[in-house]
Amino acid sequence: MGNPKNQNFNGKVFFMAEASANKGRLIDKPILPTLLHLAWPIVTAQFLQLFYNLADTFWVGQLGSGPLAAISVSFPLVFLVLSLAGGFAIAGVALVSQYTGAEEGEDANRAAGQVIAFSVALSLIFSTLGLIFGKELLVLIGAGPDIIDEAWAFFRVITAGIPLIFVFFVFAAVLQGLGDTITPMKLRVGSVLFNIVLDPFLIFGWWIFPDLGVAGAAYATVISRLGATAIGIYLMFTGWRGLKLSLSHFKPDFRFIPRIVRIGIPAAVGTSSLAVAMTFMTSIVAGFGTNPLAAFGVGNRILAFIRMPSMGLGRATGILVGQHLGADQRAHAGRTAWTGAGVILVFMFALALLFLFVAPHLMRVFSDDPEVIQIGTTYLRIGGFAYMFLSVQQVLGGALEGAGRTMEKAFFLILNLWFFQVPLAYLFAYVLEWGLNGIWLGILLAKIGGVTAILTWFSRGTWKQKLIEEKTGS
Repeated sequence: MGNPKNQNFNGKVFFMAEASANKGRLIDKPILPTLLHLAWPIVTAQFLQLFYNLADTFWVGQLGSGPLAAISVSFPLVFLVLSLAGGFAIAGVALVSQYTGAEEGEDANRAAGQVIAFSVALSLIFSTLGLIFGKELLVLIGAGPDIIDEAWAFFRVITAGIPLIFVFFVFAAVLQGLGDTITPMKLRVGSVLFNIVLDPFLIFGWWIFPDLGVAGAAYATVISRLGATAIGIYLMFTGWRGLKLSLSHFKPDFRFIPRIVRIGIPAAVGTSSLAVAMTFMTSIVAGFGTNPLAAFGVGNRILAFIRMPSMGLGRATGILVGQHLGADQRAHAGRTAWTGAGVILVFMFALALLFLFVAPHLMRVFSDDPEVIQIGTTYLRIGGFAYMFLSVQQVLGGALEGAGRTMEKAFFLILNLWFFQVPLAYLFAYVLEWGLNGIWLGILLAKIGGVTAILTWFSRGTWKQKLIEEKTGS
């Protein structure tokens, strides 16, 4: 008999070899089942991610509409700081998925290390800027004297923790590029459960914990994410699903940095433009008072739930498109994108119909104020159909990310938000004096315009180009 220790070691070697061998096999499987297999853990993880915000919203809502408005007005800026650096995680998906499809494992590892190092350095810069200028920005977007202190307390804690927790976001993106969407989901489960449990202890001062109010929700969020980050670092350096990094992978490599910048900057601009647009939209709603602002914040968190399937399927589409392009299978990349778009359109239409009936009940979970419930119900009913159109754009945008065409994705996102949504919302609400309903109508028309534009361009097929260079020698 062999040594049990050696048997365990050999088993680990076999498992790692099998995982590495399976990295390139996604492209040999049927498109729809593979998309759904990749997507469900991403969607689950995205749902769990929202529980951070929803748990905060639920518990802070028990403090009253003022604290609820404080975190509502803080959220767009928190999202801005995250998205500026988070756009570079998209470079990890594009590069790693294409190297995986091309069966170039060492380059996939090196690309992962370069993206992680580059992104974390940027997140430190953005977090610092957020801490310096955050309070003034909160005032600019509508935080009045009654809520500014609580809004700043929430924002500064979240922003200070971003460099620590951003490692996990990039780690998850890299694993997804390899085709492993389950491990990030598992880590998110533990983190979310811990956050939900910790929230009331820090917000209300239960047991031995201090009564931190709104800031307690932020502390709970940051603390609960640190565990997932620590495990992610461990897995990156010990080897998992074909990913095994060493310190040398983090040393600047100018074969990769120009491509990371070329992919990451448009992605960061696109995602940050979303955050800035959310800030402007929050400011437009804030002009109607505290209750509409609270309803808008709650409604956005609920609508974020129905965005999760499209965000998850969009990322899955990008992974599979990237692997197909890496293997020079352009026709399969195109079929993957259109399959994902069709699936999400049918699914989101069903959800939009459901929202017509359940919207008021959902609002009552987070507020007992009749005006907040009434405003939020109208927003959710219109927003459900708006997000149906947005979902198709998100899936096709995911395909563009997998192809490394983040410039095009950013263009269509900016078109949607800044040429359609923000101007229309302001025009209808203030110029035509249609009030809050004008804002909701502006959002709906903007999403219709945005999806029409990307569908027209996407059908040309010019996006199906390989990102990585070919190997010229053995």
